[in-house]
Amino acid sequence: MRLLNILVFTVLAACSASGQSDTTTPAPAGGAEPAISTTCPTAVGATVLSTSFTASGERAPIVFQAGCLYWATTDVGGILLQLRPRRAGTQLPYLGQLMSGGVQGGSTWEIRATIDGEYNIWVTGAPSGRAVKLSVTVRGNSAPKSK
Repeated sequence: MRLLNILVFTVLAACSASGQSDTTTPAPAGGAEPAISTTCPTAVGATVLSTSFTASGERAPIVFQAGCLYWATTDVGGILLQLRPRRAGTQLPYLGQLMSGGVQGGSTWEIRATIDGEYNIWVTGAPSGRAVKLSVTVRGNSAPKSK
């Protein structure tokens, strides 16, 4: 019986080894990643969205352009800004909170888009019955400045 187990193990090992190959797959021609835009086509200071959320779950459509740095500001602090792509497979832009004015003051977020995309944007955590004003403006190119 032990000889049979060793024989089965040897056959299985030989079968799995024959499917392996020591050749590597060559890199795609050019060897470079797809180009990502670092120049914003929209004028600095342009407002791309100005809205007021009056009900929980209310969302607003927004388009972000590749290479742009946006600032989103609210008049209410202590809330979260949410983004979701409108189309499956769309990459989310970077979203980070810059400043929070606490419960009474507003908040500011930085949004860096690396691809063009359509999104839904909304806020969560607002005090009950309180409308939240949201403004999104272009602040410049999303590429970090070299020193």
